[in-house]
Amino acid sequence: MIEAFLQTLGLNENEIKIYLYLLTHGESIASIIAKRLTMKRATVYQVLETLESKELVSSFEKNKVAHFDAVDPEDIVRLCEQRVSQMQRIREKADVLKGEFKKLRERGKMPTLEIRGKIKYYEGMDAVTDLINETLEEKHSEQLCFGLNTYHAELAGDDWGQYTKLRVKKGMHVKSIQPDTEAAIEYKSRDKDELRETLLVPHEKFPGRCEINLIGNMIAIYTTRGQSPMGMKMYNKDMAEALTSLFRLAWERAEFYDKKKPKGNLQ
Repeated sequence: MIEAFLQTLGLNENEIKIYLYLLTHGESIASIIAKRLTMKRATVYQVLETLESKELVSSFEKNKVAHFDAVDPEDIVRLCEQRVSQMQRIREKADVLKGEFKKLRERGKMPTLEIRGKIKYYEGMDAVTDLINETLEEKHSEQLCFGLNTYHAELAGDDWGQYTKLRVKKGMHVKSIQPDTEAAIEYKSRDKDELRETLLVPHEKFPGRCEINLIGNMIAIYTTRGQSPMGMKMYNKDMAEALTSLFRLAWERAEFYDKKKPKGNLQ
C-alpha cells in the first residue's frame, strides 16, 4: 500500500526501495545502501540525488562522508499539500491559456484540402478568406451570388472594401439575391458604385446565412458563422450549369419580391 502511494508521487522502483530503506533503518551512506539492496553504488548515488531533489531525502556530512536520511512522514504530507497547491495554480493558468491552446490547435490543422484540382475544402477564418479572394482569379465576367455572409457585414471591414474595389477594377459584375436584412439593404444601396444588381427577398422565407457564388464553371459555398468557418470550391460544368439555371429561375421570382418592397426601406 505504501509502495503504491509512493508510485503516485512519481517514484520509480529503485527510488521507492532506497527511500523505504532509509525510512526503516535511519541515516546511512551510499556504499552501505548499495550493499544492503544489492545495487550498484553509482545507481544509488544517482537515485539519492533524485530523491533529494524531490525533497524526500536529506543529506549531511559526518566525518567527511555524505550521509543520507529519509524525511519525516509529516514532511510527505506537507509535500503533497504543496503539490496540490501547485497543481491548482497550474490548472488556473491552463484555464487562462485555454483560448491560446485552441488557437494553436486550429493553426495546426490543415486549413485547405484539395482533391485533384477540382474540389477544395477550406476550414478556419483565414482559409475561408482565401477562398473569397480566390474568386477574383476567375476569368468569367459575371458572378451570381445568393446570401450575404457575416464576412461582409461584420467581419471583413476594410478587407471587404478592398475586395470590392479589385472586383470592380477587374470588371466582374455581380447579380445578387439577398435576404432583406438591414445589412443587405445597406449593401443594395451601394449597387451602382460597386458594379452590382441586388434583389431583396423576405429573410423569413429565405434566410441565406451562408453564401453561394457561381462564376463560370466554379461553385463556391462558404460560411463564417459560429466557431467553425468553412467553405468549399469546386469546378464542374454540368453542376455549375444546373445551379446557374436554378439561380436564373430564382432571379425571376426575386424580381417579384423586390418590386413589392417599399422603396423607403432601401435607404
